[in-house]
Amino acid sequence: MLKGFLSRLNAASQQASIKVEDLGDGIMAYRLHSRWTRILGFEVSFYRVGDLLVDTGFASARPLVLQALGNSAISAICCTHHHEDHTGNAGALAERYGCPVFVYRPEHLDSEGLARLLSYRRLFWGKPGKFGAQAMGSRIVGRDSELEVIPAPGHSQTHVALFESVSRTVFVGDLYVAPGASAVMTHENPYLLADSLRRVAALEPRRMLTGHGIDVRNPVDRLLAKARSIERAAARSCRLIDEGERPRTVVRKIFPKGRQKDWMLKVLTQGEFSRLNFVRAAVKHGKDEN
Repeated sequence: MLKGFLSRLNAASQQASIKVEDLGDGIMAYRLHSRWTRILGFEVSFYRVGDLLVDTGFASARPLVLQALGNSAISAICCTHHHEDHTGNAGALAERYGCPVFVYRPEHLDSEGLARLLSYRRLFWGKPGKFGAQAMGSRIVGRDSELEVIPAPGHSQTHVALFESVSRTVFVGDLYVAPGASAVMTHENPYLLADSLRRVAALEPRRMLTGHGIDVRNPVDRLLAKARSIERAAARSCRLIDEGERPRTVVRKIFPKGRQKDWMLKVLTQGEFSRLNFVRAAVKHGKDEN
């Protein structure tokens, strides 16, 4: 674990970079890295589907994003959710292309820490530009492409999946960032997340593209497996708390492996992202379920 972290720390000295990849079916992927994504071991991805843009990347990489998209014909920006690593360049791109920005439930744009970003979020992603958001309908229609909007709350109350029915590709943002139950942010609801995973699986997609570089063919089994894992971990968390266990003890029982990584994640994110948050959310929202 420590050796891997030190290796990523060494790679992190590099500046931000972007890689553009043609995925076929009219889909272009834009893969962003910064010193912080290298430390954490993931990327930030956004996509162009014909003339529709799915997410926009983070603000501190704006010059790279603008250069990579160049003179692309963009008729609309479609945000999987409003977090700053997905909407960081929405304002600048909307201005350049003269196009609308669509967000599900835009009345919540300032929620989930966006009204006043914690310092780690400003450091990791930069300060997102302001933009005017329009509410998403059931589908977004471009000049030569179309996306079906699937409400997918859990990670965020503004979260959606976007389904391209011709290739049967689903863009899931942060709905799926790791297999199984995992660390979550303080505002997340694991029960809604499991429901959303099942809702997306019901589409029977042939391909799943995430906001952090995961590309899965025929993802239904993975989506359902993650939903079941979350439901089991949440139920066990509630049961152990009811039996008198302390939350931190429950974390050790539910997640026996990867403690160093969880500790590092919790420290780097000022406690906003952790497995302890999963246990607390399971108990809090489990009461709502009952």
